[in-house]
Amino acid sequence: QGARMAGANMIVGVDINPDREEWGRKFGMTHFVNPKDVGDLVAHLVALTDGGADYTFDCTGNTTVMRQALEACHRGWGTSIVIGVAEAGKEISTRPFQLVTGRNWRGTAFGGAKGRTDVPKIVDWYMNGRIEIDPMITHVLTLDDINKGFDLMHAGESIRSVVVY
Repeated sequence: QGARMAGANMIVGVDINPDREEWGRKFGMTHFVNPKDVGDLVAHLVALTDGGADYTFDCTGNTTVMRQALEACHRGWGTSIVIGVAEAGKEISTRPFQLVTGRNWRGTAFGGAKGRTDVPKIVDWYMNGRIEIDPMITHVLTLDDINKGFDLMHAGESIRSVVVY
């Protein structure tokens, strides 16, 4: 939704779960790529985006995907943002060439939102219908079922679960 609001004309979703394509298109995704259906994912994305994406985002926490996201950025100005939290002890790496050719690799916590000023604005966007949050809640669980929420997340069957206690 944020990319759509920012005026992106191409929003590419990459996921090994083909069931996520329909969900992503509801929120503005224009293209879907399943890495299992293409050979070299980075080369495919660079070709699809005519030289590389202006921005890429890793939301998986998988260090291999983090590197692929960086390498799928456009030389000279592409920025890759790491959102996903990697497993404890994991490290990310790339060849220095990827950075000295002008790509940027950044991390973010909470999307860079500042609690005091940005959260009220995001709440207003939600209340005014500018962004959708309700469709992202795929499961509502009781506190007794909290472990089911983790199971759903690890199985890739949940976008967001809400625990009601």
